[in-house]
Amino acid sequence: MIRKRTGNIGMSEEARLARMKSIGGSDAKIIMGGDQMAIERLWAEKRGESVPENLDDVMLIQLGNLTEPLNADFFEMETGFDVFAEQEKVFYYAWDKAHSNLDGKVRRTPDADPHAIIEMKFMMPFGFSKEKAFEKYYAQCQHNMMVTDLPLAYLSVIAVPNLVIIEVEADLFYQIAMLEAEKDFWDCVVTGRTPGTPTVEIPLIERIKVVDMSTNNEWSDLAFTMLSTKPSVDKHDKAKKALKKLFPKDAKSAAGKGVTINLSADGKQLIKFDEQAIREAVAQAANLPPPPPEEPKAKPARAPRKKAAANSNEKPAANAA
Repeated sequence: MIRKRTGNIGMSEEARLARMKSIGGSDAKIIMGGDQMAIERLWAEKRGESVPENLDDVMLIQLGNLTEPLNADFFEMETGFDVFAEQEKVFYYAWDKAHSNLDGKVRRTPDADPHAIIEMKFMMPFGFSKEKAFEKYYAQCQHNMMVTDLPLAYLSVIAVPNLVIIEVEADLFYQIAMLEAEKDFWDCVVTGRTPGTPTVEIPLIERIKVVDMSTNNEWSDLAFTMLSTKPSVDKHDKAKKALKKLFPKDAKSAAGKGVTINLSADGKQLIKFDEQAIREAVAQAANLPPPPPEEPKAKPARAPRKKAAANSNEKPAANAA
């Protein structure tokens, strides 16, 4: 069915048939993903024994396809780099059964050679983390870097309302193990032998950058807000703890001056604030002079050591010569 507004945004029939003849980046993601059922399903599809799942009506997949141009535009704005060679199909020079349908290549200027590939994804923001995205698409990035012989991949993820860019460096040792797994999988396709599940560990993201955010206006505004409200927050927490201590032991609820404490069924003290009382307290506090700074508490003086009694077990000091 051709959609009235978005048309055919999925894979064409020609592309589906071509995909049957080699292993692409999304195939590598499945082969290295550790899901035996998914691996066998892909194996049966490559052998022509089952029909590939039609993803044209899967909303999340189509959102990824539709937002790729937007992703590329925002990536260029964020980085200043140039994205090109979008949807280019490339075969690995060392093995023609490995290919990539690229989301794009990346170069620093329109006249420069490419220094990276880009993988553009759309992920739901709920529960999103860089670590999960890195792990999920690591094999796909490594496969496409291997095929294009490029040392870097930018995993550019739209996780509304943000664009998250993760750098993935080429891992030669992982790529060697992955290529062996892909060749074994293809041998299974040719011979009919059931494929197994490769076990290759994905490295953790190494966090080595130290970033100065002083020139970021949003960071500066939020940092000022945190610093300027820190004394008030501390004062609020101190008063909250003190109020909870005043809560009568035999009470179910206690209220006064716009603050109510209710006892929940599991024994927790739940505090509620009256909105009007908050406004009045804020207005009143604004007219009060600032409190004097707290003086540091003096350390208590040490008590002098008592002289040992005559019958003490302590040894007497040696007589002076």
